[in-house]
Amino acid sequence: MVKLTMPKKNESNQDILKMTKRGYRELLALLPEGVGITDLNENLIFVNDAFANILGYELEELRGMNVLDLVPEEEHDKLSRETTDRATGISSAYELNMTRKNGQPIVVRVSAVPRKDEKNNVIGTIAVVIDITKEKQVEQELRKLSRAVEQSPTSVVITDSEGTIEYVNPKFSVLTGYSLKEAIGENPRILKSGLTPEGTHVDLWRTLKEGLSWRGLFVNKKKNGDLYWEDAWISPIFNLDGTVTHYVAVKEDITQRIIADRKAAHSHRDLELYASFLQHDIRNDLQVIMNHAEAALMLIDEENTIKGYIQTVEAASERMVHLLDIFGRPGAADERDLIAIIERVKTQAEKAHSNLKVVIKSDLQAVELQSARLIAIVFDNLLRNSAEYAEGVVVVIIEVTQDGENIQTIISDNGPGIPEEIRRSLFERGVSTTGSGFGLYLSKRVVEGYGGSIELITKDKGTAYRILLPTS
Repeated sequence: MVKLTMPKKNESNQDILKMTKRGYRELLALLPEGVGITDLNENLIFVNDAFANILGYELEELRGMNVLDLVPEEEHDKLSRETTDRATGISSAYELNMTRKNGQPIVVRVSAVPRKDEKNNVIGTIAVVIDITKEKQVEQELRKLSRAVEQSPTSVVITDSEGTIEYVNPKFSVLTGYSLKEAIGENPRILKSGLTPEGTHVDLWRTLKEGLSWRGLFVNKKKNGDLYWEDAWISPIFNLDGTVTHYVAVKEDITQRIIADRKAAHSHRDLELYASFLQHDIRNDLQVIMNHAEAALMLIDEENTIKGYIQTVEAASERMVHLLDIFGRPGAADERDLIAIIERVKTQAEKAHSNLKVVIKSDLQAVELQSARLIAIVFDNLLRNSAEYAEGVVVVIIEVTQDGENIQTIISDNGPGIPEEIRRSLFERGVSTTGSGFGLYLSKRVVEGYGGSIELITKDKGTAYRILLPTS
């Protein structure tokens, strides 16, 4: 530190002035803050080491340079306004973008005062310059973080170490009905509905007191009394000493998901009851029909034309029982051998439709699919379509081949074919030649549900479909 001594009696005023100027000059040179002195045109006539270090120059390089050479062009007007104010005797403090010698941009805080001569005329500027680039970067990061929190689609709540709310974001207010002003100073207990298990709160505070983050589910209550469900992440915030100073909670409103899950659970329960009803009541009735059909066949002569009708009733009943078995048996019992499935469907279809003849062509002995619980429905539907839409006897050929990682099945018949006007929309719901338009739509959904595909193949006569199913 420069020591300014009191003048001696025998020293002249001029000597004293020289000593004082030298002392102040040495003081400015040694200041840790950057110091720059300019004339009225912003030409540098003095800079200290700190100023040179801020801009990455040597002292000799800066002397004589104009300040305009050290700032980007977009800052020239701002600097010119400040220079004009200084010429009228006005002091000011402002931020300024500058450029280091290596081209790196920096931000500085300038505190500038007019520099005057012995006659009190303004002859330039004395400025103290501090590099605040890092501060501005931190400020920008905090601003981005603040915007992210403010615009977050999740609720954000910050409390002190005792759980008193110090901040809530706008989403919290939209969700709960409590404004920022109403929430500040309160405890999150204002949201308690009494429906969250008490053990949840005990576990929450035990985890936080251990310095760990906690995640769990709350059933909370809005200001208007409505209930809502939140998936919450709550974490402690530590200071540099490792002491917990605050807690931050990020909470997602999952009310609609909970409602949807509950509806799905109710629907699943209803489906189970419905399936049980089908398995028990309808299956029993079908069994009665089959037993009576079998008894009737035993009493009717082979030449009796009624026998064919009874056989059709018996075959249709067997088919319905098989479909009930498909839906009723557990997944572990799911049959996956495609060849065996097709053979069984063939037997049932030929028995139910006297005009149907099915030929299976395949060099594959067994084809194991990943899952095939509902595939039988697809083949049953296609064979039934071929039989019902044919005017006489119809022959269906089913060819099964390996196609890379897929099994390809071509099903073709010699029936009347599909009208041209509905081919493009054949698999859409409600599209049909004479039926309900649901069979092919359902078949497509089943095949695609197993990761496969089904398409209509164009041919001169009859109808043909290509089905691809993955083996894994």
